[in-house]
Amino acid sequence: MSRLSICLLVLLLCAFAAKTAAQSANNVRATYHFYNPAQNGWDLYRVSAYCSTWDGNQPLEWRQRYGWTAFCGPAGPRGRDSCGRCLRVNKPMARLSICVFILLCAFAAKAAAQTASNVRATYHYYYPEQNGWDLYKVSAYCSTWKGNQPLEWRRKYGWTAFCGPVGPRGRDSCGRCLRVTNTVTGAQATVRIVDQCSNGGLDLDDGVFKQLDTNGQGYARGNMIVNYAFVNC
Repeated sequence: MSRLSICLLVLLLCAFAAKTAAQSANNVRATYHFYNPAQNGWDLYRVSAYCSTWDGNQPLEWRQRYGWTAFCGPAGPRGRDSCGRCLRVNKPMARLSICVFILLCAFAAKAAAQTASNVRATYHYYYPEQNGWDLYKVSAYCSTWKGNQPLEWRRKYGWTAFCGPVGPRGRDSCGRCLRVTNTVTGAQATVRIVDQCSNGGLDLDDGVFKQLDTNGQGYARGNMIVNYAFVNC
């Protein structure tokens, strides 16, 4: 082997080692979650894991080989790129070391798994600006818990009522944010949940609906079909 080939091989090995070393973290806070994988048949869909979108059809042997974990950094790939990867987890000051599968990645890990496709979205006239972004004035359900939030918080995003089909309901949904995408045009907007509804989807403030309805077909029908995902506000 020539000296040039040896040098190139050494460089490649060093680069690989550096990349691997960079994907490690120390003194990270770990919590626990009840996936109950054995009781749920090691089914990623059943536990609403974010990574089920890409890894839900993996063989049973693959899904049950290691323990499961949610992942939210601080070092390493995020989102889809983290799914199915393995971590070696060590407890400081001890010799305990285990391997775990990464099932979902998000700064709000549970929220990232809460997405829905082809959801019906209607519109509602909250007139937030004319009403001083006052949740009490528009009789929003969430005003009971979020009505006293600062003005900056209340007007940061457009408003929506939320009625599923996936995600927390009632008080637990209040103040949470959704990334909403028009399935036809691809137009997107981030909205804050301030109310409940009963149409089985979203009831967007008229201003947000107009922002997403870039081709006018939504107003023509009275609704549009959207995808949504819970995101950090």
